[in-house]
Amino acid sequence: HRFGTIAAEAVLYKISMQYKNGKSCLAEIFTTKETLMDCSRPRLSLDETTGVYHILYHGFLWSSDGDAPYMQIGSPGNPAAGKRFPLWNAARKTFSYDAEKITVCLSDFSAGGAPPALTLLLTASVASGNTVEFTVQARNETADGSLQAVCFPAALNAQEPPRHSSYHVDPMRQGALFLDGIAQTDGLRLLLNYERFVGTGLCYLPLFGRVCDGHAYSAVIETAADASLHSSIGRRGAFCTAVHWESSLGALSYERRVRFTFHDTGDYNTIAKDYRAFRLAHNSLLRIDEKIQKNPNIRALIGCPVLHHKIYTNIDPASRYYQPNGVNAQLSATFYERAEQLRQIHAAGLSRLYVHTDGWGKNGYDHDHPSILPPCPAAGGWEGLRALSKTCRELGYIFALHDQYRDYYFSSPAYDSEKAVTALDGSNPYCRDWDGGAHTVLCTSQAPAFVEETYSQLAAHDIDVQGVYLDVFSVMQGDECFHPHHRLNREQSLAARAACFELLQKRGLILSSEEPGALLVDHFPLVHHAPLATYPMAEGAEALGLPVPLWSLVFHDCVMVPWNWFGWSLPCEQDNDLYCALHAGMPYFSPFGDAKTPIGNESRQMDLQLLSPAQLQLEIARVQPLTLLQARLYNQEMIRHAFLDGTQRQQTLFADGTTVTVDFQTNTYEIGEVTVC
Repeated sequence: HRFGTIAAEAVLYKISMQYKNGKSCLAEIFTTKETLMDCSRPRLSLDETTGVYHILYHGFLWSSDGDAPYMQIGSPGNPAAGKRFPLWNAARKTFSYDAEKITVCLSDFSAGGAPPALTLLLTASVASGNTVEFTVQARNETADGSLQAVCFPAALNAQEPPRHSSYHVDPMRQGALFLDGIAQTDGLRLLLNYERFVGTGLCYLPLFGRVCDGHAYSAVIETAADASLHSSIGRRGAFCTAVHWESSLGALSYERRVRFTFHDTGDYNTIAKDYRAFRLAHNSLLRIDEKIQKNPNIRALIGCPVLHHKIYTNIDPASRYYQPNGVNAQLSATFYERAEQLRQIHAAGLSRLYVHTDGWGKNGYDHDHPSILPPCPAAGGWEGLRALSKTCRELGYIFALHDQYRDYYFSSPAYDSEKAVTALDGSNPYCRDWDGGAHTVLCTSQAPAFVEETYSQLAAHDIDVQGVYLDVFSVMQGDECFHPHHRLNREQSLAARAACFELLQKRGLILSSEEPGALLVDHFPLVHHAPLATYPMAEGAEALGLPVPLWSLVFHDCVMVPWNWFGWSLPCEQDNDLYCALHAGMPYFSPFGDAKTPIGNESRQMDLQLLSPAQLQLEIARVQPLTLLQARLYNQEMIRHAFLDGTQRQQTLFADGTTVTVDFQTNTYEIGEVTVC
């Protein structure tokens, strides 16, 4: 009756056959493709035996693929010991069906070692228009950390083999496309072997998708603070991605949601724009002009190149970079010497510059955080730092400081283990990866007080700070802390980081951070790296998949991004200024050249000698056209990216009609215009 006579007969035949086989039949009604070809909304079905979902949209069938949904059970507070248990192995399953919703209740996971009373409620429902929302929620759980994660739903892939192209859209750094059947490189295997937290370099955006024969879907992770990506290989060598929902303070705690949006025709641009539309709909897309209204000092960034320079490097013996019997310390310049070099740069013709200052604290770069004052005595102390800041103001340059309120060094005068992130078992993290040596992680609840203390002292000493870079805040997942006096979950940790940005925003400072994880981008106008996906993350590495500007398609007119910091995480054998042009970004300015000095067990740029006058003129000439392009397009949405004649020629289109076409064979770029309706 619902579908018409012929269709009804087909459905009834399926029903009768399934009754004979003793199987549930209701789900199969919705997989009868012939009957639903003309439906304008997605239609759902579920194979109750296997847990495979089918979604039919305009005659195109998507089905579960890749690894099956699972829960991760382990010893409380010991994620490394977790074991995965397929959800569909639950001893008890019940199903209910509404017109456009399927609800599954799973319980009795005794075979997997889960808490005896634990129940998981899974839903799949057609939302407005062309969207389907999946949710998972735990009931009767214990907050002891034994339920470490749940992965649901499985990835979706085209049921039928594609006639033409099919690829996965991945949010690693700027974004990448993985064609079906792609070779298993070391970098790709890395993504398959580890979960990738949303908001980190391995997953800038809470977004992924697939394109199959021009049909597409996007998956927007709505509850992203405790989400990571789980990837596997599915049908026809497809790279498949699902959401791995991490526990929050030892329990699943709240309903987790991911929304799939289906398109008849689309590509990676479509998928990026779905996430932008989601942010706009939730009033969480703060564009750069709105940030300038909030803090007019941000306007100084428009058309401004970026300089990273070091003052003092001092590798602690506990650091993994320390080289016994080697050179482990270097004073690159005093504050006075650097001020004089900036005067020479200005005299050479560079009228605007953002000056990012590393290693200005007492013991140098990555030392003693969160309390690094007084300024480096060997570089000139308070008086020298004051002179450098005043020189920048006189020259019209932006004076900015590198700072850090997550790494918590044992050497810091403010170190107190009671303020550190505390795990469920009472332990603190440990790391010695950076120059300052041994450290743990500061609980983010403590960070705002340290931020306020540092910048009150700088103001009291008349240091003319105009910008602040809060290291790692925007590229690390939120931190969980179980300490009884400052217990917080990841979402609260992210909120505390946002509070640090806002404290400095009230002082009129220009805020920045390391990489643009999507969960904090509304709180700063500048991020110092938003590179492509490469493996390894190094200078001149190989691209991971086919890089695309997924992040820029969402956030170009929200955050300013510098490009080509000595080629870091940009594909080898390419003119990386072309990426700066393609993204209409800010260029990095390199007045000290790219010569490296042995420090510890590495070779590093130490910013020692200024280039010759002739070389300096060439460097200024290199960045000036890029700064003009950035000034023209900094507040224009990137509408579309396209590959022209293969991958060597690429083009971006911006909201004002400007096109930027780059050619990696001829190392040229061209600026044009089209009419945008």
